[in-house]
Parts: sequence; C-alpha cells; structure tokens
Amino acid sequence: MSKSNAVYIISVAAELAGVHPQTLRIYERKGLIEPFRTPGGTRRYSDEDLERLGLIQELTADGVNLEGVRRILELQADNNRLRGQVDRLRRLLGEAQSRTGADMHPTQTFRVNVTQRRNLPDIVRDRPFDES
Repeated sequence: MSKSNAVYIISVAAELAGVHPQTLRIYERKGLIEPFRTPGGTRRYSDEDLERLGLIQELTADGVNLEGVRRILELQADNNRLRGQVDRLRRLLGEAQSRTGADMHPTQTFRVNVTQRRNLPDIVRDRPFDES
C-alpha cells in the first residue's frame, strides 16, 4: 500500500469503522489488517483498510471468530491471486494462439501424442507377489 492512500490515523479509522482504537490494534496483532506505518511508527489506514474492517465487522457480527475471519481473508486473498494467474495464463494462451495461428478457444483441450517412451527396468522379486 502506498502512503498516499493511507491517510487516516488510528482514532479516525476507528471512529469511521465504528470500533475502539484498541480493537484495531488487536486486529493488527491477529494479522487481520496491516496498516501503513510512517517512519515514526504511526499507523495510517486507507479506504481499502476501512473496507476490510467493514468485512471483519460483518463476519464477527455473523458469529465468526477472529481466527475464522483471518482464514476467510486469507482464502479470499488466495482466490484473488489465483484468479489473476488464470487471467494472465488465458492472456498468454491467446497471444500464443495468435502467433501460431491456432484457432482454439481458451477453454478447449488438446491431445499431445507421445511417441517416445521411457523403458523402465524390470523389478526382480525374491518371492511371488501375494494377491490375497
């Protein structure tokens, strides 16, 4: 997060979020939120942080404990990261298809014929395999 987006000091962020400043400190200790820190160590919160605080408040109001909230936020971040990777891979596939002239939809699959096979050594057993 850039410091230009983090403009709210802890008391203002707490008031806007409808919580006590100590609650924000607890959320930070639990890894639920990570405010920007000035060189002097002062916490600064952004609009994005306030949105995240709103989601935390909503989840806890629905009965989710803080560890559950942390896990939900972690899964949400993973989901966003994976969606970004899928979008990137689709874009790269489209670019590759454009270069090769392939006329295939990104969701179609294709087969690759393998003509070279690897020969594995025979397994020598001291006793016959028991199939019972």
